[in-house]
Amino acid sequence: MSKWKDCKNLLVIRLDNMGDLIMTNAALQEIKLQMPQCKITLLTSAMALPIVPYLGTVDESIQYDAPWMKLLDRADVSHTESLVAELRRSKFDGCLIFNVYSQNPMPAIMLAYLAGIPKRAAYLRENPYTLLTDWIPDKEPLFYVQHQISRDLALLGHVGISHNLNRLPELILPSKSETLTLPAAFNQRILLNLDVSEEKRRIPANVGKELIQELLNQGHQVVMAGKEDNDYLRSCRSDIRSEQLINLIGVTDIKQLLLLISDSDAVVSVNTGVAHIACALKKTILVLYAQTNPQHIPWSQNSDFILYPIPATMQSKNTINIFVDKKHSPAKTAALRVSVIMKKLGFLLEQQNRQADGTLAVN
Repeated sequence: MSKWKDCKNLLVIRLDNMGDLIMTNAALQEIKLQMPQCKITLLTSAMALPIVPYLGTVDESIQYDAPWMKLLDRADVSHTESLVAELRRSKFDGCLIFNVYSQNPMPAIMLAYLAGIPKRAAYLRENPYTLLTDWIPDKEPLFYVQHQISRDLALLGHVGISHNLNRLPELILPSKSETLTLPAAFNQRILLNLDVSEEKRRIPANVGKELIQELLNQGHQVVMAGKEDNDYLRSCRSDIRSEQLINLIGVTDIKQLLLLISDSDAVVSVNTGVAHIACALKKTILVLYAQTNPQHIPWSQNSDFILYPIPATMQSKNTINIFVDKKHSPAKTAALRVSVIMKKLGFLLEQQNRQADGTLAVN
């Protein structure tokens, strides 16, 4: 096996969104711990790039919006050719390629191969022969599904960097000078994120509206966050008037979002990057989780989730995801009910209070 621990100049390829990159930070943290002399350069998408300064593990980053990924903008042929030339000039001595099981990593593998990087490791279902120097035959999801964090860490174990499968991702908070000044909360501050990039992962607007009203009825301050306001999000809060409902959708940058999450008593979110930020900051988080990507469920100690179905017309066309839905996903999922959401949130808040009082042991 190649001596990966001797690497001084490592390229990491993770071309997904912010949430996926946060989960991969567990592996990056382990590399930094085991190989402190190693410089890590991250090749990632524009969607994930804003969180990079807060990973605490990346020395340099390169933006690349791969044409084989589901991104708003994609690199053309000339951009990809320029990227290969840039990678070759950088003289990396190793490349680790992280992907989810439903993505084919072969294009990313080819980038590393064409760039002349001598050590190249990735998961792949087919035999890559000389395209990879270190290959894990990908058994997911045909035989089992593991969490994305465990999957990424297992790649490090395969190349001899680490065998620690228990590390969890962390994030570094920005300066408190970026904090937004908010009115005092009557009770607890709940950050609510219903904004998500895929329409199929939206909760019904009537459920969102009922949830906001119930949170307010229980005396909570509700801070709504999201990238950009739209008709759906406006309908979720329509006709609700309260000084304790604060709309910050579209007005926070990544620094302010990190601090808002950190300063909240709890987070309720659909399954998107906000959920993974909350997990990494060890915040109490309840995720309203559409029945997709079971390897991405919330992973922190103070987290829980409620699984709900996606309309049949919006389900993935990816044959791997279809296979997972049939074989590995729960047979039944129920429509979202606010009473269930509030019950689970109440339990999480109660658990949080017991931890603060020292009456609940924390492992």
